Amino acid sequence: MSLSHIVVHGGQIMLIKPSEKGQALVLIAFAAIGLVAFAALAIDGSRVFSDRRHAQNAADTAALAGALAYIRGNDINTAAQTRATENGYDGGAKSDVTITTTDIAAGSGKCPGDVAGKEIKVTIVSDVGMTFARVIGRNMITNTVSATSKGCSFYRKALFNGNAIVGLKPSGSCSFDSGNSNSVHWILEGGGIFANGCAFSKNYASVDLNDECVTSVGSATGFTCSQPYQTSQAVAYPDDVLDMMPPNPCDGTPGDVGLQPPASGSTFSNGVYCISDLDKYDKKDIVLNNATLYVTDQTFDLKFAGSGGFYGTPTQSGDYENYYMIVAMRPTPCPAFTSNNTQVIEWRGNGTGTFYGTVFAPSACLDLRGNADQSAMHSQVIGYIVGSNGTADVYVRYQEDENHRIPVNPSITLLK
Repeated sequence: MSLSHIVVHGGQIMLIKPSEKGQALVLIAFAAIGLVAFAALAIDGSRVFSDRRHAQNAADTAALAGALAYIRGNDINTAAQTRATENGYDGGAKSDVTITTTDIAAGSGKCPGDVAGKEIKVTIVSDVGMTFARVIGRNMITNTVSATSKGCSFYRKALFNGNAIVGLKPSGSCSFDSGNSNSVHWILEGGGIFANGCAFSKNYASVDLNDECVTSVGSATGFTCSQPYQTSQAVAYPDDVLDMMPPNPCDGTPGDVGLQPPASGSTFSNGVYCISDLDKYDKKDIVLNNATLYVTDQTFDLKFAGSGGFYGTPTQSGDYENYYMIVAMRPTPCPAFTSNNTQVIEWRGNGTGTFYGTVFAPSACLDLRGNADQSAMHSQVIGYIVGSNGTADVYVRYQEDENHRIPVNPSITLLK
């Protein structure tokens, strides 16, 4: 409250009150500063946030452009800077663009397939000029954003995660069975066993996996190392398997590459052969030289008991690369090794040749009854039911690069 004072003038007493006009001006000035500050927060602040959003989007797209340039074999820096410039950040007076690359070593696990790759980081520093904030002493605000992408090279992925033995039967009796004899002994190297249903072994000493393991969608009994009930890895039969089948080269459609087998003998060279009567090669040495057998036969009972077997090298390129034999699926898969009028192969490998390449027989029963040569079988064996009903030891020396692998295109990923 303002104070009054008394003045005596000419014999009269006067009460004088002070003026308050100056205080109003001060309040108006403070109010104006506050209004300008709010305007700066609302208008200049929104411009800063808008620029930050725009700069982040520019950094993201520039990083992805750099990763795409890497997998295409183009210059990373040029591609990333070009994309940043297209979005308004040209590295000039109002912005600074920094691009750094880091090698991803093959085998580091950062890229699928353990192939090599590249990480690309794009950092954008942009200056946003102020309008109203100048009144409170802020002429400029700087935004700094960054984005990191990853480019991974082309690679080839092993079928069924590189398991050497694959049983596709989804339920009922086991898709993998090491046999009911205590004397049989399986020795696997380079890959484990995958069972789309259950897996069974007579005893814990009958399967030596050499640091590999049994992966089973159902139960797994009688193995030193097993991972049962892996339902996340289940394969939908037959749909998923049909999607994996290479094209039929023998069905008469344009572009078929299937060849007719030789009139005599069981040696196949340089091509994919259409086999409509597999029983014709019972107990014979089937030898491949850069060839693949595509079996269209729906019923066979092939036995190599004491003579004959699979040997040689599969096709080395194209859709059938490193397939030794592909067996077309039948509507009703083989229910048991003793089943008649179905697809059964029993082999013992008593010859001296080496067997390379994948056997993909998704509706067949495959009965491995031993092989004398411990290094003779480098294959991946895929069947509906896979097992051993004999007493001889089974040796499998699976080599991933000697079996079929699915080509996987290069990939780019925005990490952060």
